[in-house]
Amino acid sequence: MNYSFDYDNTLIKYKYVYDSEGNIIDAVYDCPHYENIEILRRLANSGNTVYIITARIKGLSFEKHIDNSPKPDELVKELDLPVTEIFYTTNKCKLPTLLKMNITVHWDDCPEQCDTIRDSGLLKVWEVQAPLGINSFLKEKFRKLLEKNVA
Repeated sequence: MNYSFDYDNTLIKYKYVYDSEGNIIDAVYDCPHYENIEILRRLANSGNTVYIITARIKGLSFEKHIDNSPKPDELVKELDLPVTEIFYTTNKCKLPTLLKMNITVHWDDCPEQCDTIRDSGLLKVWEVQAPLGINSFLKEKFRKLLEKNVA
């Protein structure tokens, strides 16, 4: 069978940064999401094919002081993950890629992606719990950084 995992907050974790008054001021890379990585390894070791399907933009990187997270291919190499291929959907719906790759189950932290997949009834989705609102926070953070870099 074919399985897939989102990347941000599914195979790696981000955490909020707070100011002295408890207000969220940023979200930064924390560490690999070892629980989901273990699931990925077990699936692959059982003879299944595993993919990473991320909304990231292929090749996009920021200076380490802005985002120090490893790129998907770097994490695969660093942890020797048994991933067949990495797909980048450039912030678009993942469902077409999931269907194209004949995915049976997909793990993702994005509520919108999970709802779309669940509503399709075509495959199963496991919604990964991440800090509340962090997915939207990161999308907005990186959108602003992209606009700033393009300008």
